[in-house]
Amino acid sequence: MNLDKFVLAQYMAFLISIPPESNLAKLLAFCLSTKIRENTPGTKILDLTYELMENPSKLPYWTQDIMGQDLDYTTEEWKALGEMGITDANEFMSTLWQELQNLRL
Repeated sequence: MNLDKFVLAQYMAFLISIPPESNLAKLLAFCLSTKIRENTPGTKILDLTYELMENPSKLPYWTQDIMGQDLDYTTEEWKALGEMGITDANEFMSTLWQELQNLRL
C-alpha cells in the first residue's frame, strides 16, 4: 500500500479530532493494541472488520477474533478490551456511530 502525504494527513486529522474518552477512541485503542500474524493478509482483517460494521451486535465476538489472530492474548489487548467497557454491543456501536457523525473535520 502506498500512502501519500495527503492521505496520511487526513488520517492524522481524523485521529486528532476524536475525543479521548469516546467509544471510538476506545475501539481504536483496542485496535492499536492488537497484533496479527505476519502471514495474515490485510484483506482478512478488513473482511472481519467490515462484518462488524454490518453486524454491530457481534462486537464481543469480533474482539476475540481480532485478539486471537496472532494466537497470543496479551495484557495490553485485555486492558484495552476492558477499557472499552462493553455491556451492550449494540449500544456501544450506536454511540460510536453518533460520535462519528458529530466529528468536525
